Amino acid sequence: MRSLQAADSSHQKGSRSEGREPFLYAPTARARLRPWLWYTLILCVGSLTVFGSVAADPSGSVVASNDDTSLFIWWLGHGAQVLADILGFGPGATGGLLYTESMNALGGGVNGAWNTSLAGFAILLAPVTWVAGPIVSYNLLILAFPVLGSLATAVLFRRFLDRLPAFIAAAGVGFSSYVIAQLGGHPNLAYIVTPPLTAWAILALLDLGRATQVDPGRSLLRSRRLWLLGGGFGLLLGFQFYVSTEILAGTFLAALCFLASLAVFGRRLYRARSWVALGLGSAVAGCIAMLCAIPLLVTMSGPNAPQGAIRPHGVWNTDLLDPILPAAPAWLSSGVSPLPRIMEIDPAELGAYVGAPALAAAVLIVLGLAHRSAHAVPVRIAAATGILVGLLALGSPILLGGRIALATGPFALIEAIPVLNNILPMRLVLHSTIALFAVLGIGLQWALSHRKLLRARALLILLVLAAVAILPAPQTAHEVTVPDFYEHSIAEVIPAGSVVKTFPRPLAWAEPHADEAMVWQSVSGFRYHETGGYFIGSSPESPVTYSAPEDALDELLHGSVFDGEPMPDADSPEVASAIAELRETGVDFIVLAPEAPLLPGGDGDYAAFLDAAVGDPIFADEGVRVYRLDQ
Repeated sequence: MRSLQAADSSHQKGSRSEGREPFLYAPTARARLRPWLWYTLILCVGSLTVFGSVAADPSGSVVASNDDTSLFIWWLGHGAQVLADILGFGPGATGGLLYTESMNALGGGVNGAWNTSLAGFAILLAPVTWVAGPIVSYNLLILAFPVLGSLATAVLFRRFLDRLPAFIAAAGVGFSSYVIAQLGGHPNLAYIVTPPLTAWAILALLDLGRATQVDPGRSLLRSRRLWLLGGGFGLLLGFQFYVSTEILAGTFLAALCFLASLAVFGRRLYRARSWVALGLGSAVAGCIAMLCAIPLLVTMSGPNAPQGAIRPHGVWNTDLLDPILPAAPAWLSSGVSPLPRIMEIDPAELGAYVGAPALAAAVLIVLGLAHRSAHAVPVRIAAATGILVGLLALGSPILLGGRIALATGPFALIEAIPVLNNILPMRLVLHSTIALFAVLGIGLQWALSHRKLLRARALLILLVLAAVAILPAPQTAHEVTVPDFYEHSIAEVIPAGSVVKTFPRPLAWAEPHADEAMVWQSVSGFRYHETGGYFIGSSPESPVTYSAPEDALDELLHGSVFDGEPMPDADSPEVASAIAELRETGVDFIVLAPEAPLLPGGDGDYAAFLDAAVGDPIFADEGVRVYRLDQ
């Protein structure tokens, strides 16, 4: 075995008879599992502390400063209904898992392969969604992801750390500013299991770390361990395709940085056979992952796919001061980042904060342990990986205090590569955060082992300060507004498979309640097709779109929605023509939620407008007014 550090001398004591050498009892599976169970329990308590507001009301609230939550609730409900249709007890008109016309019904539907559909978790959580609803499924992910991320990172860190420092450092990753910030509306980006397990698979295939079962005399192609590692790694990557392809692409970049660091600083730890094993295992993993991804990749080339870069370059860049200035998740934060941005950015993206004490501790650890110590190799590898990924996370241009410090950064190379150019550099801080906490974990292990030394005690104090500085604050939830109609009387009023236009319609606004009409459709069990929608797609007029195109009625109401203008004259020929066009295109019902938080106009304006333009509603109760068009 080639170890990344000095051998662990701790063990369970056995016994010996008089005149015999001591022997050791191998720990049982229960004994090995017990610390992990306690660790999981502690992590669950931590998650409930941070997200206690949604734990107290899992079916009626969410944590977010945007309304991307509605998008994910929609997709979780959609996946569950697709499975219900397949099993024979759904409405039967939901559409496919990755392509559907349940949303954007008049504009060509939605290509889920280009959207954050969470299809993998939608299927896994389908029983929860059927029983408790999609909002509960969404909040279950919010509570679970910090725990799962910490456990996955702990598996990686245990390759080169003792249990206690590995657990503490891994929790720092799972509850980092990146994860907590992204859980404010982007659970697909907060599922961080794949990056640390990818690094673990690389180390395992290279036979580096604490544990190994390699038989040097056996052919690699006959190695059961290699096939198991490659197969498991492939399934991990295959599942990630159906959670977030952006995290998968970012993990690929981080893995390249990790391999480069291993090649430079760990070259004495492995033989040529190790690289062959890594190549074979990666090939097995790649084949399995691509087989899993075939439905998604085929759909990506299908209709309504974006025809250009999804986001403009040069905007979602990590400022050089972001790591030391607290943003929203940290308890030290004032609630927003004080740094100016090129354009307004969703607070969920501002997760680079790690604190000055953590950075100072990391520098001291690298300077103190990178030379002539048992921890030299892992420190060098982790530090080099973190620096390389951190440079990419800065984006291009490189910003300092909101101003351009360097016109072109290393990330400009990534922006020139198709597909990879859709990665937002801010989201790469996940990988530099993992590397940072690997360094901090190594320093913690050294300090605990040498705590009688004054400098070790000083480092422990600095690490405690670092932990205090990055602690996340309890996150505030807001209510999800769902009219009772969608859970009670909808089946009696709207036939299954109907096409419905909802007011207020979903809009790509980064504020709460902007897209809650999507939640209403999901809660209803997808009884109808919605003309509106919030998604990534394209249209004949634009290579990239973020919501359903306006119909004739939306165009007339555009001024009242976006500019606060008065409602148009309901008796005008233009309005009558717009209503007739909706009928001709197959819209069956208009549903108005008069008390929806973001409904434009004054109190009763929309109800009066639709009453005059369409006629009296066929149903006016339980928080909605339903107008029939198909007659």
